[in-house]
Amino acid sequence: MSRFATATSLVLALAAPVWAAGDTPVSTKDIGSTCLLASLDDCKVITAGFLNVNDYGDNDGAPFLAWQTQSGSTQDDGVIGGFVLLHHTDGWSVLDSGFDGYFQIPRLNDEGVLHQPGYGQGTGVMNADRLYQRDEDGMGFTPVDMDQWQQAIADQLPAGLGIWKGVAYDFSSPWTGYFARTSLWKDDDANCCPSGGSATITLEIRDHVLVATDVVVSPPEETAE
Repeated sequence: MSRFATATSLVLALAAPVWAAGDTPVSTKDIGSTCLLASLDDCKVITAGFLNVNDYGDNDGAPFLAWQTQSGSTQDDGVIGGFVLLHHTDGWSVLDSGFDGYFQIPRLNDEGVLHQPGYGQGTGVMNADRLYQRDEDGMGFTPVDMDQWQQAIADQLPAGLGIWKGVAYDFSSPWTGYFARTSLWKDDDANCCPSGGSATITLEIRDHVLVATDVVVSPPEETAE
């Protein structure tokens, strides 16, 4: 599987939006300063950059992926962020976009799994991540369902413990495995203060669905009296 090099440009600038959608050609000329897609008011580009081909072949350095993360607002959500992912085939087009959280720089591992980290508004800091798997023909990406494992995980946790907030995903290494790490809440905990220890959840991608295959629970750390 191909490996890819990252070149990152961090920009903080006021920008005017540009509309693009689906397979509509997109220009990356001003990706570091002009918001792509007209979705956020008072939109600012927070990060932008490129992931170029690096497979030790004649195609090294060719355009492959580009991204932009944004900050702005909407009438319904108030202050909010967004992301735009671009894919290069015959030209640049939108792979995916979202404007429902706060987003970090996307990460592509050596097996073609593309992770767009993000989290939502509020004290729950719920996940707004997106995950994609490169198609076998190398021509595109397919979204991975990240919700089903969270709906099923309760049966794998000790009685009286739960996951009340977003988890920290790690898809960086296909050789060591994929993980989600989280604190655990007891039934009578306050939302702010989990006291049930922590869990490391081992994940796999099966038929474009994220599946939990193992859960390791660590007890809470003892506090000195």
